[in-house]
Amino acid sequence: MYNNFMKLFHTIFLLPALTFIFGMNLVLPVSAQTPAEDTGLSLVTSPLPINLITEPGATVSAQLKVKNGGTKTERLKVGLMKFAAYGEEGKPKLLDREKGDDFFDWVSFSENSFEVAPNEWKTITATFKVSKTAAFGYYYAITFSRAGEEKPTGPRQTAIVGATATLVLLEVRVPNAKREVEVLEFSTDHKFYEFLPVVFSVKLRNKGNVHVAPRGNIFIDRGKTHDVAILEINPDKGNILPSSNRIFETKWIDGFPLYVEKTKDGKTVLDEKGNIVKTLKWDFSQAHKLRWGHYTANMLLVYDDGKRDQTIEGQVSFWVVPWRLIGGGIVVVIFMLIGLQSTLKKLWHKIFGK
Repeated sequence: MYNNFMKLFHTIFLLPALTFIFGMNLVLPVSAQTPAEDTGLSLVTSPLPINLITEPGATVSAQLKVKNGGTKTERLKVGLMKFAAYGEEGKPKLLDREKGDDFFDWVSFSENSFEVAPNEWKTITATFKVSKTAAFGYYYAITFSRAGEEKPTGPRQTAIVGATATLVLLEVRVPNAKREVEVLEFSTDHKFYEFLPVVFSVKLRNKGNVHVAPRGNIFIDRGKTHDVAILEINPDKGNILPSSNRIFETKWIDGFPLYVEKTKDGKTVLDEKGNIVKTLKWDFSQAHKLRWGHYTANMLLVYDDGKRDQTIEGQVSFWVVPWRLIGGGIVVVIFMLIGLQSTLKKLWHKIFGK
């Protein structure tokens, strides 16, 4: 019965209402990025990142794979850096060795330099001989770059010029390790929407002394209708480093119509201020997914504290009000009522006279 009602609604109200709707572009701010200099070196690493768990005084190893995506044979060298959290989006900040970083001395490689042909994968073994006094987490960035080139200067980023990095998170388990995650914020980018998407933001803080990778879901309900949608949080198992914050975002895009990024010639369209331009996508095969009303989103996250799984919960609510469609539908109903009144009036006069 519900499906029949929705089909009737689409036929009588929704489709005619579209003739009253004018397309609108939505501009969202986005940070500008400067493209990296093209050095002709094209490298791909796998896996990324690597998580290792060991004990004090033990030895552990990892297989690092690098591919030459260029058109000529390259001679590469292996380098070692460390990384820390940069901002709250999970971006690593690569750093050189500093005084007191004795954990650099634990690392050795099966080869420190090597040649790799075009489209060829090369596997390097990294071995970590952990100190007996080691504890908690150590965060390495293993770099691959051209042998013989000068060391890059200036601020380091994940993709430094002329090199690529594989991140290694090494956890040395000891009894006094602490894993504790706190929810600082669970929110949506707006409280009222005309159409989807809805962007959920989960801001977490690692209050422990070891990295942790919480995962979970957002369950969206509407009134008594439960699980209208289920979204995944942190599907890539991204870690939060100790004493740092990290924001995880996920979007609810299962709706009709839907705001999408406007593209031209395969490129995202930006306005004169460099902001992404968005436009409405009308996929009528998804018309049954028209979203409207008051929604509640319940978040459930889980992380391992070293002994058992711990849960974190949160809740946020928002409204979806497709006011243009509603307004168009009201206009259509008014015209229909006027037409019906005119028809009934003519019929009355025809039957009963003036």
